[in-house]
Amino acid sequence: METKKNAEKLANFYLDIMEQENEFEALEWKIDLDSEQVIRWYQGEAALSLAAPDIPEEIVFNRFINVARACQKWQVGPLPVTNEFINNLERLNDSKRKEFINALFKVAGNKAWIKGLNVSPEFLDFIAQITFKPILNAYGEAVLDKVELDKWSHSHCPVCGDQPIMAKFSGKEGYRILHCGRCETEWRYKRLGCPYCKEENASQATFITMEDFKQYRVYLCERCKSYLKTVDERLAGEVDLFCEDLATVELDRLAQAEGYQRGHRRQQT
Repeated sequence: METKKNAEKLANFYLDIMEQENEFEALEWKIDLDSEQVIRWYQGEAALSLAAPDIPEEIVFNRFINVARACQKWQVGPLPVTNEFINNLERLNDSKRKEFINALFKVAGNKAWIKGLNVSPEFLDFIAQITFKPILNAYGEAVLDKVELDKWSHSHCPVCGDQPIMAKFSGKEGYRILHCGRCETEWRYKRLGCPYCKEENASQATFITMEDFKQYRVYLCERCKSYLKTVDERLAGEVDLFCEDLATVELDRLAQAEGYQRGHRRQQT
C-alpha cells in the first residue's frame, strides 16, 4: 500500500513538472566548438566546461522555486521541503539569484550554497537536477551534433561532466551503457571496472540481484564503496533508465543497508 501511494505521489509530481517545462521549449542552443576544444573533449573535458551556454537565470530561478514547491506539495525528494527553505530563496536579491543558478548549473557547484541555505547536498542536487534537466537535455543534443559520441571512452558524462547515475546492458552483446541523471546523455563504457574510482581488479567488484527480478543488478565496488544500479535489456527489453531509477528504490535501500553509497553522490562529497 505504501509503495502504491509513493508511486502515485511521484506520478503527480512529474505531471506538475512536465507542465512547467513548456517555458523551455523555445530554448535552442547554438554550440560552436573549435578544433582545440574538440581535441580537449576527446581527451575527457566535458562540453559544459568547454562551451557553457548563457542560461536565462531569472526563468531558471523561478523554475527552481516551482520545482521546490512541487516537491513540498507531493512530498517527493530525499528530505521534506520546508517553507523556511523557500522563503530564504525568495529573499535573495537579483544578483544572488543569478549567482545561485550559475553555481548549481555546474557539476558539484552547490558546495557554497549547502552551508548558506543549511541544506544537504542530496536535497539541493535533487531539486537542481530536475530544474536543469530540460536545459541540459537540449544543450546535450546540440553538443552531440558536433562530436562523435562513440569515441568518448571516459566514465563521466561527455556533456555535463557528472558521474553516471545508472547503467544498462544493451544489444545482443550486452554492451554497458552509462546514463547521466542531470542531462540524460547515455554513452558506452567498458564492461568491467568501477566507473567511479576506475578500479579494474575483478576481485574488488561484486553484484547483488533479486531472485524475482533478474533483469536488475547492483554492482558494488569494494575499493570506493560505491554502487551502480544496472538493468539488463536482454532480459527486460528496451528501458528508460530515468523511470527505472525511480522504480528500483528498493535496490538503493538494499545497497545502502550494506554500507554502499550511490557513486555519483560519493564523487560530490
